[in-house]
Amino acid sequence: METLIKKLNNLSLRKYFVVSVLATLVIIVLLSLFTIWGCMSFRKYLLPDSNNVFLKVYRTYEDGSEVSYSVRVKVGEEGAELPVITADDKAAKKPVETRYAIQRIENSVDALSPKRKMAYHFCGAAMVVIPIIFSIAGILLCGFFFYRRKLLLPLGMLSEATQQILDQNLDFNLRYDSEDEMGVLCSSFEQMRLKLSENYSEMWNMLEERRLLQASIAHDLRNPIAVIEGYTEYLQLNLKKGRLSEQRILKIAENINMSAKRLDNYTESVRTLNQMEDIELKRQKISASDLLSDIEDDFKIIAQKKNIDFRISTLLSNEEICIDTSVLYRVLENVFNNAMRYAKQCINLDVSLNGQKLLFAIVDDGDGFSDETLSEQRKLLLAKASEDGHLGMGLAISRILCKKHGGSLEIGNNEMHNAVVKIIFSV
Repeated sequence: METLIKKLNNLSLRKYFVVSVLATLVIIVLLSLFTIWGCMSFRKYLLPDSNNVFLKVYRTYEDGSEVSYSVRVKVGEEGAELPVITADDKAAKKPVETRYAIQRIENSVDALSPKRKMAYHFCGAAMVVIPIIFSIAGILLCGFFFYRRKLLLPLGMLSEATQQILDQNLDFNLRYDSEDEMGVLCSSFEQMRLKLSENYSEMWNMLEERRLLQASIAHDLRNPIAVIEGYTEYLQLNLKKGRLSEQRILKIAENINMSAKRLDNYTESVRTLNQMEDIELKRQKISASDLLSDIEDDFKIIAQKKNIDFRISTLLSNEEICIDTSVLYRVLENVFNNAMRYAKQCINLDVSLNGQKLLFAIVDDGDGFSDETLSEQRKLLLAKASEDGHLGMGLAISRILCKKHGGSLEIGNNEMHNAVVKIIFSV
């Protein structure tokens, strides 16, 4: 029984509706037949006698004389039995011709009492009206049953879930255990809620990263501004007194120019970061082996200029991947150039494909990332500008591009305390 109920609940709305209508129709037909049979039986009980038919009998004899008289004949379910023709009493002769004519018919209903007659007519009307009432009631009950069993609960759940979303609350679950259309709709709604929750989380993380980025930029801008302010105050105090030599003034001007360039680099980097969100990916299918061959050739030429040994290792076969090569090159170049500044002798690039994820690991033999940098890597920027004035914006830009391509960028150190940058792209 439970298995049957479960199968019925898992029927589609159309099939469940058809089953409900057919079941209702069968019930209505059975009830109507029972009502008609009951009314007919009661009417038969009210009319036990047959109808009476009054006939006029005409008899013609051989001498041409004719005799007429009236007779009553009972008409039952098996028909009527005509009166037997006998010899005439006076003439003791049989008639030559006998004819019959109906005078009138007395219906048995007319012979009933007023109460019985009313009951008889009521049964006749009931045989028509009650099946109609059964039909209307069956339609209403079938619709109510179908709505209550298949629509009421999921519609209520969807309405409540919609209100939760309107109230900006995505911390709920929508589960409706059924395989019909409403179950599919609730499942789709739940997937939409999960996607909205993910998007809100990503947006929140993006806003948090943007806030951290702005705070980091504001903090780092203080250094070149403080340098420029310090030199200008120093010049104002000492130029009038003639204490500065021409060589000293040129050195101060050079330092101010360097600080101004650092400010310009900051503004350019901020502008570049703001443009990252407008970049549209242009994925193209390309052979993985051809792509890695081009990467190896390009990076080897760059490494040779600084006498760095570049090595690439991969287990990829001639597989076809779908990727935006311009975005990939931009990320790899940013990370590779950063590794070139700190590498001592060699840089290794390991490439692998795990399902739909293309993984790159760039390792240099430098001193690795500092603990401060690793602890603050979520701020996108490096904790401090390097000694050569590099602002660390390349990693920030690369991390944003990786996220747009469905991947990520992580920094760390290996067991030898060498810097490791892991890049993941969705292909």
